[in-house]
Amino acid sequence: MGLFINGSGAAALKAYKYSGSDLSLTYKYILSPFAQFCVDNATPKYIAPNTITATGLVLMFIAYTVMYYYSPNLTGSVQCDDTTHDNCVETGAIPRWVYLLNGVCMLAYQTLDNMDGKQARRTGSSSPLGMLFDHGCDAINSPLGSLNWCVAMGIGAATPFVCFWTLVASAIPFYISTWEEYYTGSLVLPYINGPSEGLILGASLSFVSFFHGPHFWHGRDFYVAFLGPGALLHNPGTDYFCRAVAYVFDPTYAEAEFRGCCNYELLLCLAAFCALQEFFLKTVNIVHKFGLRPLLNLLPFLTLLSCSLACGSFYPLAVRSSMRSCMLLFGVLFVDAVTALMLAHMTAATPAKARVVLLPLLALAAAGAAGALEDGDGDGWQKHAVTGYLAAAVTFVAFKFTVVVTEITECLGIYCFDISTKRVDRV
Repeated sequence: MGLFINGSGAAALKAYKYSGSDLSLTYKYILSPFAQFCVDNATPKYIAPNTITATGLVLMFIAYTVMYYYSPNLTGSVQCDDTTHDNCVETGAIPRWVYLLNGVCMLAYQTLDNMDGKQARRTGSSSPLGMLFDHGCDAINSPLGSLNWCVAMGIGAATPFVCFWTLVASAIPFYISTWEEYYTGSLVLPYINGPSEGLILGASLSFVSFFHGPHFWHGRDFYVAFLGPGALLHNPGTDYFCRAVAYVFDPTYAEAEFRGCCNYELLLCLAAFCALQEFFLKTVNIVHKFGLRPLLNLLPFLTLLSCSLACGSFYPLAVRSSMRSCMLLFGVLFVDAVTALMLAHMTAATPAKARVVLLPLLALAAAGAAGALEDGDGDGWQKHAVTGYLAAAVTFVAFKFTVVVTEITECLGIYCFDISTKRVDRV
């Protein structure tokens, strides 16, 4: 009996068979054939699928580290007018090749992510560990890629909520698909999904910033191209919608000087629509088949969302001064919650309705609501609290990953990064 996998879980793990499909036409006709070509012509059979997966994640870590070096707090790429958030210009603080690097790493990650499963089937090394390792790396990449997008589009110059929604727009479909898989036994990605079209879009954002600069996303090219100059002013319904969008993303915007939605605002509206649509459709499907009880397993994610929004509302100065750390903390807590659901599915266990690692976030939100803690920026207690919480969360998740991978390899009698050597210590 292990720390995360007990005896019954080990038995379920040995009987586990992955079931899933990707309905994306982009995946079917472009991404999958290309990945198969790379496996058949450029991948030796002795390379473990998990090595391919890890290589992709390492590339994204490299892109993230470079982005962090040039933009520690998600700002610096764009400078805008402080009162109207207009007249945005590129500062030049971040070399454009950084955006190119991020786009290339993102496409490379996508290709390697599509290759690992094909390599597993080619070598006969498919296993529950491969599924968890693959999807676990996808979960880690979700916040990393989102934060890189924030820098590439220069939206750190807007409000922390914009950066937060960029993370949430990718987290919602990821968690809800994993939640659906827990009950249906199959992971079905829709015709437009994050691993296929989402990563292509993310890479494209970086390429646009490389060629046109990150200030492009603060312009109104999309707004004018689709609606024409001044078109919104003659359509009260559309005008109200765009003003509402501008208010949501920046409550301090000057309504009298409203000139239409920025490119990044329209893009995030599209992401919001896709994410919320998938959330509601899958929720209705599960409730229709299994009743209301499955909704309880959404509590960890909903707690994370609500408490994060509450902390952003109660401590806006603290969040602004430690924006990257706060966003990364959300990402780490998301990874913990979604991987716990994955492991519960594979081991036929009942998911925990509450995550211990979320308790400090819940306490901070409650203290803010009660007025027990004050907001502040700089080097106050707020910054040290965020840093300490982030360090503890990263340590716990890294420990959990290490132990879970070790327990699975011992249970299945395999190695994580070696498919040629047979284990002699199989339990």
